[in-house]
Amino acid sequence: MTETHPFDPTTERWHHEIPSPVGPLLIVAGTEAIVGLYHEEHSPAPDRASLGRRLEEDGPRRRDAPPTPEARAPAAPSRTAELLLQADRELGEYFAGSRHTFHLPIELQGTVFQQQVWAAVSAIPYAQTRSYRDIATLLGNPRMGRAIGAAVRSNPVSVIVPGHRVVGSTGAVVGYAAGTATKTALLELELAHRAPSGPVSVPDAYR
Repeated sequence: MTETHPFDPTTERWHHEIPSPVGPLLIVAGTEAIVGLYHEEHSPAPDRASLGRRLEEDGPRRRDAPPTPEARAPAAPSRTAELLLQADRELGEYFAGSRHTFHLPIELQGTVFQQQVWAAVSAIPYAQTRSYRDIATLLGNPRMGRAIGAAVRSNPVSVIVPGHRVVGSTGAVVGYAAGTATKTALLELELAHRAPSGPVSVPDAYR
């Protein structure tokens, strides 16, 4: 027998898929914050249950198609729908080069150590990079670069929490959940749209 759970709009998650220059992105939100942003080929892939229900705006159902359980599901709370559409808009501006910072509430669920790493990653300015060792040193132990790498890779909100700005100690583009080609594309996009003045840290690969 299939186990069912009552719908609770205060805890339910919803997702919305958008196109981007680096492939489809899946945005996930709760009622108060964005809780996930995943690439199409994200590794490790998010648990399907953590994505919640699909936002209705993802596309109309064909009139002749039978209703699916998801189509009969309750509509997303208005605040959740607003968050997903705001994320859609801000990401579009980011990829167009007109937005360098995001103004979205983010809720990251992880260990205390992961939270510390993600906070350090979030502080890396647009079009700049830091090495895993830089972050390890910032957190008090320059030898824990491997653990930093694992935490960065487990970041559930890609792009907005910019794990792509973390590179190897030599500037090499390594270790990204959607692959190094995607990471390189994000770095190149930011370099192309960075402000004309001010110091910029550029990976060796681009020098």
